[in-house]
Amino acid sequence: MSSTKNREKPKMTVYIFIALTIFFTVCGQLLVKSASGGFGQLPGSFSEVLPFLINAFTNIKLIAGLGCAVIASIMWMIVLSMSDISFAYPFMGLNIVLVLALSPIVFNEAIPWTRWLGVLIVCLGLLVASR
Repeated sequence: MSSTKNREKPKMTVYIFIALTIFFTVCGQLLVKSASGGFGQLPGSFSEVLPFLINAFTNIKLIAGLGCAVIASIMWMIVLSMSDISFAYPFMGLNIVLVLALSPIVFNEAIPWTRWLGVLIVCLGLLVASR
């Protein structure tokens, strides 16, 4: 795509929709993780799969998390209609950063230093890609 609109400097509206995409993606991930405690791991027995799925898909946190994913997808469609994917997509790396940063706060997870190093590398990459 080489239209003139894509060669212009991105407008603030694009950044707002990118931020909304990130927000709803992160919220969705955290809600799905939180919900998974309510229905546990996928059972090993085929006969237990249907009750597992019913239990999972009647969990309000899972439904809310999937709803956030749908909203994030709609926001992302708007972003892509307003900008080049090569500009917008690097910002999706912020999902990784935010989920990692929030998981010790929300889920009391211990994060090893190697993951923090990886996030630092992602942040540096985002800085370079956004220029």
